[in-house]
Amino acid sequence: MFESFPVGPFLQAFVLLFAIMDPFASIPVFLSLTAKFKSGDRIKAANQALMVATGVVLLFLFFGNTILHFFGISLSDFKIAGGGVLLILGAQLVFGWEKKEKATKDYHVAATIIGVPLITGPGVITSVIVLAASDGILLTLVAAGAALFANWIILLNSQKLLKLFGQNIVEISSRVMGLLLIAVAVSFVRAGLGV
Repeated sequence: MFESFPVGPFLQAFVLLFAIMDPFASIPVFLSLTAKFKSGDRIKAANQALMVATGVVLLFLFFGNTILHFFGISLSDFKIAGGGVLLILGAQLVFGWEKKEKATKDYHVAATIIGVPLITGPGVITSVIVLAASDGILLTLVAAGAALFANWIILLNSQKLLKLFGQNIVEISSRVMGLLLIAVAVSFVRAGLGV
């Protein structure tokens, strides 16, 4: 069973989705949103954020093509548009253009903001639809599940990771993810144009 599993494409899909989700950039936002939370509520927020993000991923994984057809959008058009979105997201990470979120006392609100668009935003939605079309639903599902799980672990340990590595390392990691996204954005646009 494992011998026939396409490890290479899986790793590529996992790295792509993990880079777009960029949990390292999410750490400061998550901590600022949950600054007024007790430890238990912070865990609840991370758990609910994962459920929200997973729901959005599953929606577009299984019904993404149907949604595209409904609006009369071809996969090539979506690749070009998605490449543009990834280019913007990558530039935001590389240049450190951050969106500040205010702390809240409601973990449901925090979880929704963290789940969408922080973890599962336009870049993830685009990538899930494109990956499902090129690599298949099963491989995309496994890669997305692994990336979401890694994000969840990082969110749960965000305070420890920030203390361990410091703000500078977190920012550097985020900028490296941004460079990866820009490269992927170029490949999406080239695939959409058939170049």
